Amino acid sequence: MTLRAVTFDLWNTLLTSVPGAVELRSRFWREVISERGIDVDDDLLAGTLAVLPTRFDEEWRAGRQYGPPEALADCFAAFGDRVGEADKVALAAAFDEASYHLEVEPVAGAADAVGALAGAGLAVGIVSDTTLATGRHLRHHLNRFGILRGIDFAAFSDEVGCYKPDPSIFRAAMHGLGVDDPSAVVHVGDLRRTDVAGARALGMGTVRFRGAIDDPEPGDEADHVVDRLGELPDLLAAQA
Repeated sequence: MTLRAVTFDLWNTLLTSVPGAVELRSRFWREVISERGIDVDDDLLAGTLAVLPTRFDEEWRAGRQYGPPEALADCFAAFGDRVGEADKVALAAAFDEASYHLEVEPVAGAADAVGALAGAGLAVGIVSDTTLATGRHLRHHLNRFGILRGIDFAAFSDEVGCYKPDPSIFRAAMHGLGVDDPSAVVHVGDLRRTDVAGARALGMGTVRFRGAIDDPEPGDEADHVVDRLGELPDLLAAQA
């Protein structure tokens, strides 16, 4: 089957996140807490937000959605009657805004690789699990680094309603790219459990990118392994 499309994971494949999300959200929330006179001290605030990455990881690995609505519910439960309904609305807005200010960097060569594949006539998509930053936020960051313009369709887990390796999120990307046959698609990602296993189960070709992190977890290896995104155009040219 002739290659028609390439899909990419996002985190540690196209973008990397600099540590500091908890501190960023704390800063945004401290402003709301101060402005509204909410009875939440720094210790309670820091302790509540610090739990969220662990909660996300647990739910993500179990395949259960854990995004801003679930995280906010956990936080408001911890705050109890210290926050009223109007306070919750203000805190939710600040939580959302903070995700636009995350410290994010592009993986070296990401925009060039995406552009080269699109220029070769391939449909290019994203299949990405989202954390506490949603697809809206991630499109913003992709656009900042000139990557989004080469993307034809993005399937984000908060919008599709499931995480990789669920086949539904890969099918959503294929549908958005107008491709019916998974054997005509290659998926590029960094994780064996989600990217390699999920794409392979559907019949896609697989490439594991280890240039940002080299996945230490067990699992079947991809069809190809690359250290630089710049290797992809030549690697995939023979299949196009």
